[in-house]
Amino acid sequence: MLKKGFYLEEIDKKNKALLCIDYMLEAIFNKDYETAEIEAKEFLAVIEMLKEIEAKKKRRAELEQLVSEMQKRGIKIDFATKVHA
Repeated sequence: MLKKGFYLEEIDKKNKALLCIDYMLEAIFNKDYETAEIEAKEFLAVIEMLKEIEAKKKRRAELEQLVSEMQKRGIKIDFATKVHA
């Protein structure tokens, strides 16, 4: 479930980034530099969100690996079934 959540969130943010670029280019061609600047700031905010998603995915993968190793050793973990879902 969480993997789908990350995937959908990532797609949503990438689409938003593309829209920002589109709006930014339109504003530049219309010499509306104030709007272009606002869109550039929004684009940078979206990039930060995408970096956060990547960090979450990395932490999740590390947690899954740890849980897998612990299960191989016979250690039972309550939340392990949720992590692998």
